[in-house]
Amino acid sequence: MKKFEILDCTLRDGGYYNNWNFDKKTIQEYLEAISRSQIKFVELGFRFNDTNKNKGLTAYTEDKLINKLNIPNNIRIGIMINASDLLSEYKNKVSLKVLKRIFPSSISKKIYFVRIACHHEEVFKLNILFNYLKKFNIRVFINIMQISELEENKLSQICGFLKNKKVYALYLADSLGALTLKKMKNLIKTLKQYWDKEIGLHAHDNLKFALKNSIFAIQNGVHWIDSTLTGMGRGPGNLKTEEIIKFSSIYKEVKEFKFIVKKFNKLKKIYGWGTNIYYEMAAKRKIHPTYIQKILSDSRYKKNDYIKIIKELSKSGSSKFNPYNLINSAYFISGKPQGNLNSLKLLKNKDILIVGPGKNLSVNFKKIENFIKIKKLFVIGLNLHPSLKEKLIDLRVSCHPFRIMSDKIKYSKLKTKIVIPYSMLNKTLRKSLNIKKNFYYDYGFKLDPKKKYLIKKNFCSLPFPLAIGYALSLSVTGQAKSISVAGFDGYDKSDTDQDETEEIFNYFKNKYLKNKIKSLTKTKFKSLNY
Repeated sequence: MKKFEILDCTLRDGGYYNNWNFDKKTIQEYLEAISRSQIKFVELGFRFNDTNKNKGLTAYTEDKLINKLNIPNNIRIGIMINASDLLSEYKNKVSLKVLKRIFPSSISKKIYFVRIACHHEEVFKLNILFNYLKKFNIRVFINIMQISELEENKLSQICGFLKNKKVYALYLADSLGALTLKKMKNLIKTLKQYWDKEIGLHAHDNLKFALKNSIFAIQNGVHWIDSTLTGMGRGPGNLKTEEIIKFSSIYKEVKEFKFIVKKFNKLKKIYGWGTNIYYEMAAKRKIHPTYIQKILSDSRYKKNDYIKIIKELSKSGSSKFNPYNLINSAYFISGKPQGNLNSLKLLKNKDILIVGPGKNLSVNFKKIENFIKIKKLFVIGLNLHPSLKEKLIDLRVSCHPFRIMSDKIKYSKLKTKIVIPYSMLNKTLRKSLNIKKNFYYDYGFKLDPKKKYLIKKNFCSLPFPLAIGYALSLSVTGQAKSISVAGFDGYDKSDTDQDETEEIFNYFKNKYLKNKIKSLTKTKFKSLNY
């Protein structure tokens, strides 16, 4: 067997299962065990550009963590950054502001390498990154994701672009776990023709090919091989460190190493990674493994629906993970959106108040209730949230299938009519609602993962399944006279819906409402600050 280097990335890739919640004691024990095994390279974690910081230690791998660790002398540590975290949303190039936050001038000198995870098209937007990193003595690796789907001519373009950049190694990352030996042989052939620096492989085990592919890669001159303890990693997991070390005389399975493997096997019993028939089906259909990880770990998805969901996902181009693709495939029927509600008859020329669950609503509810009575507002309540006295709510709306599922027990006791995308829900969910026909209106809804908006008289198509967007669509198409909102201020820092709600408000304000929408309570959303 040719010489190769193992790069263990357990604490980085494994974090997809435990939200990167590895405590300092475990991290230290892991480093010492890896050191004893003679593995020299460890990727401690990600450095996400996430201001909410609601994940564990190795999601951010901050300098203060790195500097407190007792890193063995024979270990070289690194971090991974997603290119998407670096690219500015509007300028479509690396944000210098983000770079300075991730790589401050005081960055820990213990960081030996950094890996940038990129899709093909992102590689060519990284010039600012390469120029910026020149001042740091850090080795840069480029990981090309979803390598099984990349054409050889595109790989040669990447090589040509990176040839004169300060890039130490180019990695083939098998994100979908769909890489075959034939495909890898062609990729390595192309690399040897256009790339004269080192090559790496990051293998996932969807098809149980991780070990076989890695050995083939080593035999064909690939120098860097990624692995994780017990294969802990996104989806079914990765090449197992304890398997690949057996193919080299350098690495050793000492007692400390066996101890840490045993510790991670306990985590495996909790989180349940590992290949199975569903991951295999997904890999063959070019479906991102995170979809399978999500349905297997979420009790809302039923086992007898797994195969049906996978088949639906394969129709919608699911090689990149988008949680809304999963919702579409699992809970909505495919095809053209439909509904039979005449929103004009219901809402035309009405002064509407849409109420959400925010704290300011509950603080000021008496004033708002009086205001409703004086102004004779038509009140739309989101979902079944008890924000005001029920007698003041004229209509309720709900479109997110998870919310509909969680509230469905209450549907049989509804005292206020509700608007739901009834005809768009799958048959199983419709049957489970136990709702009387005269207590719901059917306004169609389509979730568009491509972030497109379409507002029609009997349906809407939105990028997010949020009730506020559904209610605003209904109000616009129903030609409401005015629209007020209250109770959209109760978000905390970790609430991922806040940005989506802000986007929805901005869209409706700019496209339809101009100065017709106002807030009755204080709000964090810029689009409502008049």
